[in-house]
Amino acid sequence: MATLLVGFDSAWTVHNTGALVGILRSDDGEIQELGLPLAVNYREAEHAIIEWQAHHAPANTIVMLDQPTIVSNAAGQRPVENLVGSPVGRRYGGMQPASRARRDMFGADAPVWSFLARFGGPANPLGSFTGTRVLETYPVLTMIALGWTLNDSRPTGRLPKYNPNRRKTFSISDWRKVCQLVSDAFREHGVPRLVDWLDECALSSTVRKPDQDRLDACLCLLVALHLVENQVCLMIGDLDTGFIVVPYGDHLSEELKTRCEQTGREPSEWLRSFRLTAGTGPNA
Repeated sequence: MATLLVGFDSAWTVHNTGALVGILRSDDGEIQELGLPLAVNYREAEHAIIEWQAHHAPANTIVMLDQPTIVSNAAGQRPVENLVGSPVGRRYGGMQPASRARRDMFGADAPVWSFLARFGGPANPLGSFTGTRVLETYPVLTMIALGWTLNDSRPTGRLPKYNPNRRKTFSISDWRKVCQLVSDAFREHGVPRLVDWLDECALSSTVRKPDQDRLDACLCLLVALHLVENQVCLMIGDLDTGFIVVPYGDHLSEELKTRCEQTGREPSEWLRSFRLTAGTGPNA
């Protein structure tokens, strides 16, 4: 049997595009690649996933989505963003707050809700992984969890500045470093076409926002691989107000535990490490 793994760097709104990449992974670990990352809007992403499912008939599907899947707050930020914003900010990064007030992204007619409805709604990462499951992830936090920060005067290091739309801070060397890190990770997982594509991206002297979207889709896909390969992952947040799933990292976990304590939260209620166990779902 095979599992369809999808990384979706979200389009966020109905008028924007993001990027989508997918692979099939059999129970014995064999990988079948389904092409290079695609620039897609929400409707195109939905159609691509449905076509992959129809053509390859996977037993299960895991979609790692870089956009909030649970947004119950009318304004401000979600509790998970209050937690995650601390380690992100410590590394010179920023996190957008999600609320229903941002109507194009999270209002009643936002495209994320119809996408989620088509694939069963937001999945519980601690529940059974059968059928199609969509989970929120966050590439920036994934890089922190994996220790992919760059040397800096701060002990924590800094996040790579690889968004080409931010011309004042964009660094081509940071771009190449992230491409190299993701390429190395996919090489270990046995995904050669994506390795070759990422190596080519690292050599590019002209980087556009769609290139970053495709790279972030690969980061989302990497989280899906961690899940299906039974590696320990971390769930931050809760099922009522929203959560994010990333690979487990000792330093990140400790930072988030401290942040919970600083904000009067019980760490065990907001941080859960887990891994998938074949045939039985996650073990917390």
